[in-house]
Amino acid sequence: MNVKLDSLIEKIKADGVDAAKKQAEEIIATANKDADEIIKKAKDKAAQYEKNAESEAKSYQKNAEIAIKQAARDTVLVLKEKITAILEQALLTDIDKTMNQDFLKDLIVKIAGVWAKDGDVEVLVNGMNVDALMAELKSALGNSVKSTIEVKLDRKISKGFRIGKKGDNLFYDFTDESILEALRIFLNPKLAEILK
Repeated sequence: MNVKLDSLIEKIKADGVDAAKKQAEEIIATANKDADEIIKKAKDKAAQYEKNAESEAKSYQKNAEIAIKQAARDTVLVLKEKITAILEQALLTDIDKTMNQDFLKDLIVKIAGVWAKDGDVEVLVNGMNVDALMAELKSALGNSVKSTIEVKLDRKISKGFRIGKKGDNLFYDFTDESILEALRIFLNPKLAEILK
């Protein structure tokens, strides 16, 4: 009976050990499976973070490049404006030097003398003595023209003069501003070509 009991105990032990081994193997398999899932999820999350970080870095880089290009364009535009302003100021200074009062009076006398042969002439000036200019016109032209030449003060003119046929409301503009505007047509394309 002892043998049977020993055999029964051995069988129970063996069954218990086998059951424990099986249960341990299942626990280990489940733990390994859980560990694999945790590792997979961690790797997926890390990959997603890396992808997001790369995307953000590319976005920042693109925005930085756009901002740099815009800043460069703005700098070039401001530089062009400054250079143009400096050149225009230089031209205006030269125009002011060239178009002094004596030169303007001579020019007015010559133009008025030619135009007065075909009709009355009107001259608009500022910064000149109107009476002195009229006297100079009469002295220079004398009786060579039968038409009248009228000189008027125009406060809208800073320097220079406007001249035209009386009653036509069409004047040829010899003011600093109009001469500078005419020179700008030639200045700006050349300046743009230089700055390219």
